[in-house]
Amino acid sequence: MGRFVAPSATSSRTFRAVALALKLIPREVRNDINRTTRAVVNPLWRDAVNSRALTTVSQKVLAKGARVAPGNPLTLIAASSRRPLSGGLVPDAQARVFEFGTNDRQKVAEYERSGRRSKAHKVKRHTQRQLPWRNDKGRVIYQAAADVAPRITSLWVQIIVRRIYEAHEKGQ
Repeated sequence: MGRFVAPSATSSRTFRAVALALKLIPREVRNDINRTTRAVVNPLWRDAVNSRALTTVSQKVLAKGARVAPGNPLTLIAASSRRPLSGGLVPDAQARVFEFGTNDRQKVAEYERSGRRSKAHKVKRHTQRQLPWRNDKGRVIYQAAADVAPRITSLWVQIIVRRIYEAHEKGQ
């Protein structure tokens, strides 16, 4: 599930110009822009995701590892951890279910087991009760991206324009 939001360069003329400028500027200026972007935008994105992760499961699966990958275009990342939680759940593989929920919370899995002193018998388990109900718009990450994307895009453009202006003033 990892990567979520990468703004489209066709959204505005200013954004298109900035995306093109990033391709043409020297490597040192581009690296400075990426460092500044990471420093400024990361806290904004993390706060937005953490403020919407209200349950412990959401915090462990969806909010952990929320970060920004600077580049052209800027990418917002969340729920990208591949390290299994204590029960064996891998957030990167199962994040979509926790973000969007399930239609069938009453799903039953039936299997056979044998106890220490008894014969084999069948057991029924409700395997999706811990999951939230279906929500097509998302709960945590997509809602955070919808709320913060305009601000992040604006900041990113401002950082790029400012760094290019400063590089031009220095004569690079």
